[in-house]
Amino acid sequence: MSCAFKRVEMIRKLLIPSLVATGLLAGFAREVVLAYIFGTTREVEIFRVAFGLPSVFSEALAVSFVAILIRLILGGEKARPAQALRRAVWATLVFAGVVFLLGVLTMPWQASLLAPGMSPADQARLVVAGQVCWMTFFFVVLSLPMRALMSTRGRIWPGAASQLMRSGGFVLSLFGLVLVFGWRDLVAPSLAAALGGATVLAIHTIALGRRDRRRVALSLIAPPRVGALAPILGAIGLVLVSQLFLSAGRILDRAVSSGMGEGMLAGLEYSYALVMAVAAVLATTTNLTLAPRMGRAIRDTGGLTHGHMIQIGVITVAATAIGAGLSLWAEPITRMVFQRGTFDSSDTLLTAGIFRLHAIGLGPLVLALLLTQVLLLHGRQRMLVIAAVFKATFKLVSLWWVLQVNGDIFFVAMTLIWTEIAMSVFLAVVVSYSALQRKF
Repeated sequence: MSCAFKRVEMIRKLLIPSLVATGLLAGFAREVVLAYIFGTTREVEIFRVAFGLPSVFSEALAVSFVAILIRLILGGEKARPAQALRRAVWATLVFAGVVFLLGVLTMPWQASLLAPGMSPADQARLVVAGQVCWMTFFFVVLSLPMRALMSTRGRIWPGAASQLMRSGGFVLSLFGLVLVFGWRDLVAPSLAAALGGATVLAIHTIALGRRDRRRVALSLIAPPRVGALAPILGAIGLVLVSQLFLSAGRILDRAVSSGMGEGMLAGLEYSYALVMAVAAVLATTTNLTLAPRMGRAIRDTGGLTHGHMIQIGVITVAATAIGAGLSLWAEPITRMVFQRGTFDSSDTLLTAGIFRLHAIGLGPLVLALLLTQVLLLHGRQRMLVIAAVFKATFKLVSLWWVLQVNGDIFFVAMTLIWTEIAMSVFLAVVVSYSALQRKF
């Protein structure tokens, strides 16, 4: 029995990072397919802006949202399990519905704010595309109570594969719409995004099983009191606000680059896809081994050991070196990944020039991700909100300066380096100050 248990645990430890890594690859495949079909045309730029907020919220909220729902379900498991599940389901339904409606109804305002450089005609198309893309958020968030319920039973499938489902559903849907219907306009990626979110919800519903599907359905019959949902919605809202500020840099980049001519925003986004894929792999790989150790150290001693700080430093140096290598080989990497179909050599030169600068910021970007994890392990979510506001403010000031000096898209790319360095310094000061407080 002991050997069998160890084998199961080993499989679980291997399966989770494998599913996460596959999800990252699927997300990157989405970028490659978009480049192949649309290149750097205005169609894909409008889609990028339309898909921006729904994508950020549905991806970034998932882990924290599920953690909140897991605590709620486990807390009522012995006393009132049906009531706990009902609260989890209704809190999710209310949150998803309200944010979805706000997203759809405010799309005209979002279009003018998030893409001020686009023409009125393009902004009108952006409104329609965005309203379709917000369905992605709605479907993905509705799947989270099911994911939380399965997690309480120790089931990592399909939760760990959510990103794979969403990106895989997007890619398959986009290819289907292009090949079957010949749609190569804005409708295709927007509808594919919505179908990707629907894929996540459908697979979670099927994987839930007949018994738990019935439990979830019964929980919809009698809604709980609004007061009972307030603490849950408040916690989720705090996460939403922090993620909005943490993602503000990329949103602001889109807004500024939308007025720099067709193709600039698209080139910036393809470069972001490259550098963020590398950062995600590095951060995820190190977190799988380092985060549990740091968590135990914080639990037992209240802080990190000297060895943990050295490990974080070594990882940062390694990420910096990798970033330097990516910057040196930016053009051949971009050509190998993207240059096919509609994405031509001029698109490669533009994207590679931006990627060359973005890659230099890989070291501080990974350091910021690791220090953010340290704050979360300390349970300092409110300080993370302050850090996110600082990062968004610094980015805003940097881009304001770029506009004042009539900087081009490459100046915009450089603000990533400045912002991640500033964020890393801010987080390092916060973590160091917290350590000194505990010491004295």
